[in-house]
Amino acid sequence: MALLDRFLLTDKVAVVTGAGRGIGRAIALALARERVAVTALARTASELDSLVREIQEAGGRAVAHPGDVASREVCAAAVAHAREAHGRLRILVHNAGVGEHVPVAQTSDEQWDRMLATNLSGPFRLTRAALPQLTSGGGHVFMISSLAGSNAVEGMAAYCATKAALDHFARCLMLEVRHQGVKVTTIAPGSVDTSFGGTGAASRDGSWMLRPQDIAETILDLLRTRDEAHLSRIEMRPSRPARRP
Repeated sequence: MALLDRFLLTDKVAVVTGAGRGIGRAIALALARERVAVTALARTASELDSLVREIQEAGGRAVAHPGDVASREVCAAAVAHAREAHGRLRILVHNAGVGEHVPVAQTSDEQWDRMLATNLSGPFRLTRAALPQLTSGGGHVFMISSLAGSNAVEGMAAYCATKAALDHFARCLMLEVRHQGVKVTTIAPGSVDTSFGGTGAASRDGSWMLRPQDIAETILDLLRTRDEAHLSRIEMRPSRPARRP
C-alpha cells in the first residue's frame, strides 16, 4: 500500500507558501521526497534558493518563486510559474503567516494591515488564481491555520482574528468546490518549535512543542486518503505541553 501511495503522489504539482523556513520548508521537503514537483513561494530569495538546491540535490523537482503573498500580482504569477515549470497544479499549501504579540491599544494600522494581508488576503488571492487548475481534475487546498483561530490569546487579537477568518473562509470554500473534486483541509496546530514571532529554539526550551515535520507528515497522510474521504479540519497539539507557572 505504501508503494501505491507514493506512486499516486509522484508528478503531482504543488505550490507552498512561506516555504523558506519552519513549517513551510518542512512541507516542501516532505512533498519533494514523494516526487511532488514544488513551487516554493516566500519573501526571502536566499532561503528559497537553499531549499530548491537541497531538493534538487536529492533528486527532486522544485523552483523558487520569491515574492510576498500579500501581492495580487505575486499570487497570480506563482500559479502561472508552477504551471509553466511542472504542469497543472494539484496541491496548494497556504502556510505563509505573520503575527505579533501586541495589545489592541498598541496595534498600529501597519501591523493590522500586514497581518490581514498575509494571513487572509494572500490565501484568498492565491486560491482564486489557482481554482481554474484545481477544479479541472481535482486537487487539495491546505490552510495552515492555528489553534489561536478558535482560542483567544491575550495580546494577539489581530493574529487570532485573521486565523479565525481563515478558518471560516476555508469552510465556505470547501462547500463551493468539493463537488468539483477539490478537498479543502484546515490544519490548526498549537505551539510549534519554529522562529515564528521572533522566538526560536535558541532562546527557549522547545522540546515539548510540535515539530514542523509533524505538520508536513500530516499533509502527506491527508493526501493519501482515498478520494471519497474528506478530512476538513485537523487540530494538532503537543502531547505534553509545558505547564504554566
